[in-house]
Amino acid sequence: MTTSVERLRVRIRPQGRLAWNFLLQKGFYLTGRAGMSVREFLAGVVGYDDATIEGEVRTIFLNSRPVDDIDGPHVRDGDRLALGSAMPGLIGICMGRDNPYKGFRSDISAKSDAPEADPREATRVFVKIFSTLAVDTGEAVLARGIRLDAAELAEFLDRQQAHLLPVDGASAGEQLASLRQRTGEIVVSVEFVG
Repeated sequence: MTTSVERLRVRIRPQGRLAWNFLLQKGFYLTGRAGMSVREFLAGVVGYDDATIEGEVRTIFLNSRPVDDIDGPHVRDGDRLALGSAMPGLIGICMGRDNPYKGFRSDISAKSDAPEADPREATRVFVKIFSTLAVDTGEAVLARGIRLDAAELAEFLDRQQAHLLPVDGASAGEQLASLRQRTGEIVVSVEFVG
């Protein structure tokens, strides 16, 4: 179950964009409805359109299990979801979605299941986005907002201070000072300006 958290808006110069891929790969939380299928979570919470889901999201792991049928498995509170574009090599081919070799890993693949929770309840999922998928879709994901530990975000933004732009009249230094006073998690939405 999730609780309400503060929201922070950050404006960044484009030169600082690449560093955000690190946070996308390290992982963050997103909150959706209980009972969402993987596809529903990707569309409704991550914000991917059908073309991105079918064309770019070629590797999906739900709790370390490869996912082929994104309409079958449902995300639950506390799940871990790793997303990526096509992975290279034989392992990449075998672990990718809907490939001719998926039968070789059927014992470890995520299985279809029925949603167990009330759809009015919130579901908090830990998400990682890798490879070119982070590069291609990261700005849109960050603009929607990701949930991070406030201290971890402050440490990251300290290293990005040269790229921070004022928000609502607050300088980069003032934003960081305010963020350092916060505890727990915070939802940060990022806008790349320029």
